[in-house]
Amino acid sequence: MSIAEALPILPHDVLRDADRLFDVTLWCLGQDVLCPEGNLLMRRGLVRHARPEGVEGQSAYSVALPDGGRLSLWGFGALCECGQAVFVPRDGFTPRWLERAPSGPTYRACELGTWRAPATVEERREVRRSLAGLAEWFAGHEDWVTREVGLEWRRVCVAARRKAPAVPPETLAAAWWRLGTRIRSLDLGFNACGASASGALGGHHAVATASQR
Repeated sequence: MSIAEALPILPHDVLRDADRLFDVTLWCLGQDVLCPEGNLLMRRGLVRHARPEGVEGQSAYSVALPDGGRLSLWGFGALCECGQAVFVPRDGFTPRWLERAPSGPTYRACELGTWRAPATVEERREVRRSLAGLAEWFAGHEDWVTREVGLEWRRVCVAARRKAPAVPPETLAAAWWRLGTRIRSLDLGFNACGASASGALGGHHAVATASQR
């Protein structure tokens, strides 16, 4: 194992916050699919790749990213294709460096292909860039949901969970913005102001899908 592989991709406190936030957000995205006012993911422009009848797994949602990349979302995680394909599983928020991006829609994590831990300093930076982009997409989605259907919908989503949320629904967007800033700061040689003190889930505002039908 190389030194790069032995070192963590994210500091422990950032990883902990990201894991908790990712879990509640994927739950909320699954609820967005079922919104009484219509599928919010499709309203926002995501494309649904329905799971064929008789095929195991979950439907996927995908969207083009501003930098030309692509984001795919399932209830079990997210795939960022921004040059390199990086899959982030829902359980643990531990990014996986895929040997190649899938050639077509997939419905199970095991169908994403061969993966490994990032092996070089540059690969680790590439993974962090993907994670920061993912955080910023989720932040933008939460802001959009609030504008589109109001904050009360997100409160309904969070209240439907059996376990207490890691972050109040009204601060989801701010938490993701802060997390993205903190991740980007790791490769800039400084910590974002106040981020280390309050954590990625704290503070104020200064990318599906979860379960499918």
